[in-house]
Amino acid sequence: MQFDLLHDGRAQLRTQKSSLTRRKVLYSPQFARTRHNAALMAKAAKIGSAVYNALPEYWRQGWMYRSFTGEARKMLGKRLGGDEIEQVLYQRYVEPVVSKQPAREAIAALPVQPKRAYRKQNADYWRGKTLKSKRRKAHKQQVLYNAGILGRASRIGSALYARIPLRCRCRSCYQQLTAWAMQLLRDDWDEADILAGFCPRLQKASQQRAILPKSQKPGIVLSFMPMDNIILLPP
Repeated sequence: MQFDLLHDGRAQLRTQKSSLTRRKVLYSPQFARTRHNAALMAKAAKIGSAVYNALPEYWRQGWMYRSFTGEARKMLGKRLGGDEIEQVLYQRYVEPVVSKQPAREAIAALPVQPKRAYRKQNADYWRGKTLKSKRRKAHKQQVLYNAGILGRASRIGSALYARIPLRCRCRSCYQQLTAWAMQLLRDDWDEADILAGFCPRLQKASQQRAILPKSQKPGIVLSFMPMDNIILLPP
């Protein structure tokens, strides 16, 4: 890192990319002391956590854990064993707190009166409420069923809409194809059968324009069971 003085009097900081890498820290002999101290600190953290968890919950504070870890690190630096350090810290900090806790007195339980049985006196109200709950559940199931059918019908309508010539495409055509597909799905038609029945008729109807009465616009007329006249109006 160095400073370069520019011509206008401002100092510009120029930094160089560091050559320090993760592999060098893990395996280089230059960082052997760093790895040693990190291992000691990890061991001290485990000892501090064990002593901290041995304290009563109402007595614990965050600074205690950090203090226990620091003392354990100093003891590890003096070549003391982990179990010995944990025992020393337990005797120094945990036992005085635990010994001062008051003994729990045996308190006789107070007699508890049984709760009064709940009675549904207004039978008409509860009968109507039950019927409303059943209607809501049935309506929810019907909505989920229709949503599933509509999702399948939209996929079929999209596949059929792609087969209509560009000059005849409009939003109403896609909506009408989706509605017909949804009606056939409700009649337990298979998706493959619907596509196989509609695709040839769409291709044939796209090659010839039907002439409708003057009151209607010219469009494509399909003849498909169970619907007799299916009209797709061009844009």
